[in-house]
Amino acid sequence: MVVSALKTTLLTLSLLFILQVTASLSCFGPKLFIGVAPDLEGEMRYHLVSIYLHEKTGIDSVRVELKQGQTAIDAISAQEIDLGFATVAETSGVAVLDLGEGLKLYSGERPLNDLQFTTVGRVFKKLQKRIDQNNLDLIRQGIKNGELPAAAVRDFMMKNGWI
Repeated sequence: MVVSALKTTLLTLSLLFILQVTASLSCFGPKLFIGVAPDLEGEMRYHLVSIYLHEKTGIDSVRVELKQGQTAIDAISAQEIDLGFATVAETSGVAVLDLGEGLKLYSGERPLNDLQFTTVGRVFKKLQKRIDQNNLDLIRQGIKNGELPAAAVRDFMMKNGWI
């Protein structure tokens, strides 16, 4: 009798544990991997894209530092990242955002063709209409004044009603 009650208790606890783990995992959605240079400018660019993307779609991003000598186009081709900033267009990436002065955000296949990311293209088109060199310079000024890149980007977007 005691063994039967113990088995029932263990089975019930096991099922509750499985339900709890399953529920917590369902809160985490797909992530996009964005390749950036390991400097303040790269961090600012990452936050510009990731904050806007998250606020408009709920999709999270992961910052991936490019390896020494590696270009974003190389990393996209190797499927190490989904998005990356580069100044030279090559066939392995599709430009989705133009930041001026020849700098563009390039995308691999996943953000443009995976059903999990159907809203990403529209978000980049909307961001493209808003971003210009003056806006980027205002964010850079905030960073020069001591703000962390994430805070400078978020403050700028909130002050201007983007998010």
